[in-house]
Amino acid sequence: MPCWHINSSVTHTRGNADMRHVHLTRDEKKAIPFILPGVLVTALLILYPLFYIISMSFNTNAMGKGGFAGLTNYIRLFKNPLFSQTIFNTVKWTFWTVAASFLIGCTFAMMINYKGIVAKGFFRSLIFIAWIIPGVVKATAWKWLFATDGGMANHLLLSLGVIKEAIPWLTSPKYAMMSVIIVQIWACAPYVMLMMTAGISQLPTDLYESANLDGASWLQKLFYITMPLLKDISFICILMLLVWAINEFSLIWIMTSGGQNTGTLSLLVYNQFKVLNLNSASASAVMQLLITMVFAILYVKFVIKED
Repeated sequence: MPCWHINSSVTHTRGNADMRHVHLTRDEKKAIPFILPGVLVTALLILYPLFYIISMSFNTNAMGKGGFAGLTNYIRLFKNPLFSQTIFNTVKWTFWTVAASFLIGCTFAMMINYKGIVAKGFFRSLIFIAWIIPGVVKATAWKWLFATDGGMANHLLLSLGVIKEAIPWLTSPKYAMMSVIIVQIWACAPYVMLMMTAGISQLPTDLYESANLDGASWLQKLFYITMPLLKDISFICILMLLVWAINEFSLIWIMTSGGQNTGTLSLLVYNQFKVLNLNSASASAVMQLLITMVFAILYVKFVIKED
């Protein structure tokens, strides 16, 4: 085995033994009164609404004061013909946006950190603009760009001779989901680029020098040195992308209003709240939370299994 290969197997016995006997220091005990107000505010703003929504999903009254409905709201939700299509759209949207955003962001990070690249700060800032622009502005601008008549995307493609007639980017089920996925990737890839760039800049150079002496190729250094050392940062990036994708609302709503087969769980919850169907909306929100937790837990379990 070459000396530059990163061995990812780690023994946790000592760490687990230390965690069984955790004692707070005097300074940590003194810090509790200062931390407690923040914990209480967090519980008030997050835990109470969460429990309230869960209780409404099992209730017959919109304000949570009616009788216990059991699983009626959930059964009604599962029987909704839009629900299965919404789940499929959510999974499709999440998979493509997370996978493509991560791969493109990593590619940008590798390119910017290449030794031959000049003005790295300028290119990093230029790419990161897509991340710092407010979501409503992004969605509105791309909606104009993807307009069938007079949109910049169609005008450019027609001018280059790539297409012969305008593409209905946002008004056809064939292209609408792909269009909003492209915008989400454009918006999220810079975040991955920034995180991975910070991680790459901290990598030890001696491993790469050893790899060069062993005659390692660029791909071997990438898969055996760079990616294993960036595993923790990659974990954070993918987890954040998962949560953002499942809970994204404004981009899809502004661009398509959930039409043309682009509706996700976030839009389903909004549409139910809009018609004051609060119990069904609460059940949909709980399902969205569960799906988010399932994605996150499976991903965390996968990472722990790899370790």
